[in-house]
Amino acid sequence: MTPLELLLIVKISVTLITVAMPFLLLPANRIEQIAGFGAAEPLLYRLYGVAILALLVGYFGGLQSALGGELPQGVLRMGFVSNAGAALLLLRARPAAWKWPAIAFFAAISAGLALAMTNPSWALQPLG
Repeated sequence: MTPLELLLIVKISVTLITVAMPFLLLPANRIEQIAGFGAAEPLLYRLYGVAILALLVGYFGGLQSALGGELPQGVLRMGFVSNAGAALLLLRARPAAWKWPAIAFFAAISAGLALAMTNPSWALQPLG
């Protein structure tokens, strides 16, 4: 397993469990309790869940490329913008209990993706 493969597996797994599935499956009032904010229309939660699921499909395509020894530049750029953007927006958001762990997660993923883009030989080098 390479650092990039590990990074993508972590990103896909954590995001699927903590973001996509809750926004797709939980009742709106539970999402509002967890997130600390509400939407005018609960359908927005489901649409966000689908958008996150679509991003995860992209990450999975990147993982397949990495497993084949290729650097998925498009996926790395997409992921960097998505994760760095999320970290920056959360930094500006009002306080919430889940905010700091989420910022750390998104920032770490974006840093790992930036490192992979700037050092492809490291990203595709087997661990150990």
